[in-house]
Amino acid sequence: MTQSDQEQIEDLQMRIAFLEQNLDELNEIVTSQQTQMAMMERAMKYLSSRLEQVSPANIRSPEDETPPPHY
Repeated sequence: MTQSDQEQIEDLQMRIAFLEQNLDELNEIVTSQQTQMAMMERAMKYLSSRLEQVSPANIRSPEDETPPPHY
């Protein structure tokens, strides 16, 4: 049993409308995630700079430390 041309056109139009709706929803999600990522990047840079300010300068780096006696 075959569909008439009109039924096929209507089916294709419904599919296109569904795909356009999905595209709009996905675009909103991506835009929201991009905004969140930008906020997290700014927060990470801020926390990194604060950590550098707070970390004591008298602690040696791991490369400068001598290994423990059990090595």
